[in-house]
Amino acid sequence: MSGVDRSRLPEIAAEPAFHFPIAAKAKLANGLGIWTIERPRLPLVSILLVVAAGSADDPAGRHGLAALTADMLDEGSGDRSAIDMTEALARLGTELDTQIGPDSVTVGLTVLRRHLAEALHLLGDIVVRPRLDVADVERVRTLRLNRLRQLRDVPSALAEQAFAAALYGDHPYGHLAVGSTRALEAMTTSDVEAFHRAAYRPGRATLIAVGDVHEHEVVQAVDEAFRNWVTAPESVTQFRPPAVETRGARLVILDRPGAAQTELRIGHVAAARSTPDYHALVLLNAVLGGQFVSRINMNLRERRGFTYGARTSFDFRQLPGPFVLATTVETGATADAVGESIAELVAVR
Repeated sequence: MSGVDRSRLPEIAAEPAFHFPIAAKAKLANGLGIWTIERPRLPLVSILLVVAAGSADDPAGRHGLAALTADMLDEGSGDRSAIDMTEALARLGTELDTQIGPDSVTVGLTVLRRHLAEALHLLGDIVVRPRLDVADVERVRTLRLNRLRQLRDVPSALAEQAFAAALYGDHPYGHLAVGSTRALEAMTTSDVEAFHRAAYRPGRATLIAVGDVHEHEVVQAVDEAFRNWVTAPESVTQFRPPAVETRGARLVILDRPGAAQTELRIGHVAAARSTPDYHALVLLNAVLGGQFVSRINMNLRERRGFTYGARTSFDFRQLPGPFVLATTVETGATADAVGESIAELVAVR
């Protein structure tokens, strides 16, 4: 028999205090930043290398080059082939996670503490010294081209592409990281080599280590693995995206006759990550559309039955990123769903 009185609601206790960990920061002689956060509960270390080499750095006519270069990082280094690289990661009991965004590319892995030094040396080979063989570049480029051809029939991908272009136009934020078929078809191994040489520089990178490890141990291990990451002086000023221009309201329609559903994207250029309103906007989004029980989803899904789910989000970037309401609704409910969505956006002010 349980001694708990289930006829009464439990008393609400005081909220436990939470103290955000403070990162210890250092920098190597070559400019590589190192942030360390000690979390000693488990004998694990998560490593994340952030390089300012995102899709906004794509040269004109070469949209998708940053993503293609990031894809090539684990396709071999030095004497290691792509298969050798995969086996080396497997021996450490880890997998490489590479993600490309508008402002940066992140490469990360998690290992047991005893494998930290070996993992950092492997990460250094992957990021600093990729092989970039012609045959490998061509194979990965072909895979990305096939993926782009598949996305032509994916309504959500078409909606994302149209939304970015409508908000940003010719601005570097106005295209997706995946790029375009025409641009990828024109890319060469020389383009990938040039982009890696120009963008992958220690002064544009920060390595973050979190786990059962001390700052001095991380700095020493990173120094041994990355001290030879030295590049020639930059011939051009480090990339700085141009200012974002506010564009007027508009309606963009991609007609797909016979479609059973409509992809909706409603939004505008919002705020940069540096905004003093960051935490307030995160809370606002949680109320508006960031959770299952938020206003947008409860209205469009639970009350109206227009969709399986609707969400909102802020994409905080170096420069003002987009706020977007995204959902998929029955074609016949498109106009009503737009009206209800805009009403919710207005009501939350």
